[in-house]
Amino acid sequence: MILGREDPHARVVVPDHRQIRLGTLRHIVTDAGLTVDEFVRLLGR
Repeated sequence: MILGREDPHARVVVPDHRQIRLGTLRHIVTDAGLTVDEFVRLLGR
């Protein structure tokens, strides 16, 4: 799946799998312009 946003512009490709490998997830988070800590905070944990 290709996900995107306009402001600020970002586009990431996310595999459509039940599970995503940790390294793949880390790359997705980085491509989205987030740190791992920001991502976890956005998840609400």
